[in-house]
Amino acid sequence: MEFDLKVGMTAKLKHTVRQEDTANALNASLPKVYSTPSLTALIELASFKIIEPHLPQGYSAVGTIVNLEHLAATPVGMKVWAEATLVGIDRRRISFKVTAYDEKEKIGEADHDRFIIDADKFTKETYKKANA
Repeated sequence: MEFDLKVGMTAKLKHTVRQEDTANALNASLPKVYSTPSLTALIELASFKIIEPHLPQGYSAVGTIVNLEHLAATPVGMKVWAEATLVGIDRRRISFKVTAYDEKEKIGEADHDRFIIDADKFTKETYKKANA
């Protein structure tokens, strides 16, 4: 199946940090700053935003690799955003470079891969685990 994707495509995704996005929400002993899992989600969603409009009905994409360097802490209430660029296409494996910022500085850099899937087939195969 062909997908209308090209190296160089970009997307930007913005978010305002909430308490539930903090490390503290995961564990009360951790600080009230934007968590690495939340930053990872922002990076994944910014990358998916590039390819989602180009996927045929019934297809989606799952993350397979996130190599993230979380560079700086961000407090609750501050805006963050991720800028993703599609940098490679190998059949159904799509690679991205992503940079994340808050209102003051760069907060992260990541290499991210997603794999395009037939959503129904993927779900059926995955849920066979539960019945095995």
